[in-house]
Amino acid sequence: MSEVKAEDAHLQQMGLALQDGSFLKEHPFQPPWTSHSLLFPSTWAEPGIKSLLHSRHVRADLLLADLDVLQPVMARAYGGWDSAVTLGWNWDRWFGDWRNRLAARGSEEISLDDAFAPMDQLLAFQHDNHTQIPLDRQTSDGSQTALLARAPGSACTEIRSSDRIFSINTNDAGQHVRTAQLWTRGARSFINASYIATPTSYGVPQAVHCGGDWITVQPLGDRRGKPWSSKLKELWKETLGRVRPSVERIGDGIVYARLPEFDSAHYDGVSRQGWANRKPSDHVLIVDLRDNGGGEVDYGLDVLKGWVDQDQMIRFDSIGSQVNSSCLYAALKWSYADDNGNAQMQRWLDRMAQPFPSDCPRSVDRTPSRWTYLQHHFNPKPSDMRIIVLVNSGCGSDCELMTEELASLPQTLVVGANTYGLCQLIQPGYSVLPHTGLHYRMALGRSDPYGDNRSVDGYGLDVDVVLPDVDRLGRESMRELAAIVARP
Repeated sequence: MSEVKAEDAHLQQMGLALQDGSFLKEHPFQPPWTSHSLLFPSTWAEPGIKSLLHSRHVRADLLLADLDVLQPVMARAYGGWDSAVTLGWNWDRWFGDWRNRLAARGSEEISLDDAFAPMDQLLAFQHDNHTQIPLDRQTSDGSQTALLARAPGSACTEIRSSDRIFSINTNDAGQHVRTAQLWTRGARSFINASYIATPTSYGVPQAVHCGGDWITVQPLGDRRGKPWSSKLKELWKETLGRVRPSVERIGDGIVYARLPEFDSAHYDGVSRQGWANRKPSDHVLIVDLRDNGGGEVDYGLDVLKGWVDQDQMIRFDSIGSQVNSSCLYAALKWSYADDNGNAQMQRWLDRMAQPFPSDCPRSVDRTPSRWTYLQHHFNPKPSDMRIIVLVNSGCGSDCELMTEELASLPQTLVVGANTYGLCQLIQPGYSVLPHTGLHYRMALGRSDPYGDNRSVDGYGLDVDVVLPDVDRLGRESMRELAAIVARP
């Protein structure tokens, strides 16, 4: 109870209003489930750099006890629950098998890889790059792009990567070979090309099997979908400093906007002094989203004010989505809320104060799609300023949202390599497994960017123009590219 009172005092000192009693329950991880379940004292937050030294082992019996918390939470909150069932997943059997694995180990200390191997099975069955249970163990599996040596003459059914063979699901357009344009440095025009995207876990792409032929492929980029843990990224921010957004003119009528990861560390306190201002002669805007891991898209939209007609762009609520809603939703979102300040935190507190049924049932809030990525086509008017959106396999989450928003404009061309693939299972929520003390992240919703249920997590959003040197593209090459795009 001392922790309960201390947390109430802490929130009141922050200027936040509690409307339904104490913030914490005395037993937050036991039923009956309420809007204040799963909440924990702020002193339990991840210990930063110390977490990198966390033991890579866990007691089997403690994790077994944690499954009695995890299962009811996932049943109410996990955004991929229904989609997995549709694909043939049996949740009761999966949890039962996991419990049997752990029970056989008694109180033995086992490695995280061994303890959470069932999570690998789930994420291999249904790619989900927002869910990470636990955060101490990286499971995110981003995309990699490979260029085919020639166009296939028939449907492609297999891909060979790192001397292993993977089937291509004919019913999943996300796994299929794409057609696009290709540009290489020094070329004066685009040419037709074929490429494929695969999860990084497949290994290095070598060839695709199309009809009776194996067609060799060339992997693109310096880093093919290499995933980094959120904790390591935070450590890098502390030790390597912040990349700042900027808008500058790099040629006659060519403007370059660099948008790093969308978080306060990069954008707060940034001065616009010295940034380029719009001129009537400007005809190409390059929006560089390479290695932007996401965050809050409004940071990027603020930079682009005056350059892009944002009233004509689609926004997130135009992209079809569904979110699992229950009494647990606000509590799971709470641990992410402090990145967006007191206003968002107060909104979550107000939601917790709303009445919920005593058994905390799950409902699904659906937003119908009013635009899909399949509707994106580069079809500018002669007077339009062309927009080049430069992306690579490091573009994830809200970076992909910005790519979709800009792609809804007819003057936008998406260029580079497929994005990371972090926008299908969405709305991350956070909590902790109480017996082991391991923090986790769970997707609470699902979107369908293409409108046809194709795989996007681990495959990314497609590009219009493939760039073999996307990760090394410099200013001179950008000017060459802009000159081609600007042609009538």
